[in-house]
Amino acid sequence: MSERSGRTIGRKRFPARSAGSGDSYVRRTGRRFLGRRSGVVGLAVVCVVGLVSLLAPVISPYGLDEVTSQFRAGPSSDHWLGTDTIGKDTLSQLLFALRTSLWASLVAVTLAVVSGTVVGLVSGYFGGRTDQVLMRLVDAVLSFPGLLTAMVVVGLLGPSVVNAMIGLSIAFMPLFARLVRGQVLAVREEGYVKAALVVGCGPWRIIRRHVLPNVAPPLVVQAFMTLGFALLAEGALAFLGLSVSPPETSLGSMLRRGFGAVNATPRLVIVPGVAITVLTLAFNAIADGLRDAMARQDVGRVEGRA
Repeated sequence: MSERSGRTIGRKRFPARSAGSGDSYVRRTGRRFLGRRSGVVGLAVVCVVGLVSLLAPVISPYGLDEVTSQFRAGPSSDHWLGTDTIGKDTLSQLLFALRTSLWASLVAVTLAVVSGTVVGLVSGYFGGRTDQVLMRLVDAVLSFPGLLTAMVVVGLLGPSVVNAMIGLSIAFMPLFARLVRGQVLAVREEGYVKAALVVGCGPWRIIRRHVLPNVAPPLVVQAFMTLGFALLAEGALAFLGLSVSPPETSLGSMLRRGFGAVNATPRLVIVPGVAITVLTLAFNAIADGLRDAMARQDVGRVEGRA
């Protein structure tokens, strides 16, 4: 392998690097990402929506469980997006729903990334029987559809947004475990990793200083892609009544309530549906921008000291 070699992920090549090159790599990636207009737009959308959802208790015109005397009223100066079937302000419900859905998706993906990274690092670096046992467990989880896995977990633990997060994290964990394992199998054969072994570095030091920095780029891209899937999956669980419970609300529960009056008031389905669609596209745009920014573009391998 030449000094300017990298690792191929899909059609993109990510440069092999170690902990010593982290600062310059981050700055270089940031500049490239800012040159991807779709990624910047997606990041702006997520930031604005995230900030608005965090401020929902402050900026929402009505409380979460506040009911008015107007049922299925159209947009007006008092209710910018109208009211739902029980008289709740749709805009206020949307703000609180965004907070719940985004938080649930973020926590679920974070748990999946952490657990999948640990499994992938241990499995790929140590290999042997450890690799076989861990990968068979991962394959067992992958043998079931992700949404079905989450539904089974929620069914066993009971319907709640916390249990929905746990179910989704278990469903998404194998994606990260297999991704990290594949990267570790390639990185552990690099010359600088073997040199670190020769000078007496322990396995965990090698993983922390040399293996993990090279796993991070594709892991970050996959995490943002999975956020979009998590938002859809949490919406599906909430639509089925397996996530939030009243008076709490999420985008999926708004869809469920609006579906009963879809013919008379399609607005109640369109509003949360558009929100889910826009956020999913925004997360995917960020992932695409990061993938392009992190891809190999005349960047040589930088080896760090053991």
